[in-house]
Amino acid sequence: MKKFLLIIIFLLIISPVLADVFEHPKKLEDITKELPTLESVRCKFSQEKYLPQSGVTLKSSGDFVFEKNKGVTFYTTYPITSTTSYTSKEYRQINSVITAISSGAFSKLEKDFKFYFEKNSGIWTLGLAPQKDSKVANYLKSIEIEGKSDISRIVIITKDLTKTSIRFTK
Repeated sequence: MKKFLLIIIFLLIISPVLADVFEHPKKLEDITKELPTLESVRCKFSQEKYLPQSGVTLKSSGDFVFEKNKGVTFYTTYPITSTTSYTSKEYRQINSVITAISSGAFSKLEKDFKFYFEKNSGIWTLGLAPQKDSKVANYLKSIEIEGKSDISRIVIITKDLTKTSIRFTK
């Protein structure tokens, strides 16, 4: 009986930690009060992209640069050297989402996304799911962003269930 009670107590304590951010819809005005204003940053990144059609996970890493009001650039150093800049014309939509999130201009995203949010022990998690009638819903399932004073993790799931997880470290 004691073991059973200990298991129940453990599950009650751990269940909020395991909760999915998408179980916590929030109004935009409530979320913006909880998020820090993000400044320009240079840091390391590591990325895993899971391709469900093949069961393959691709890994990469390198340097990340976010210049406020300009955009995002990934300087990949592993497994190959490459540069991906989200400031260019072909990535303008992705850049606009990242810039809106980083500058706190969420109202620009309101027509395309539903918002979800939770905060535990100073760590916040923001979830964005496309509105059903949005063009974004044709290719994106969700975006999950986690951080404390800066963004530490982003998870992007596309409509075909490709999952890209990016971790940022200083």
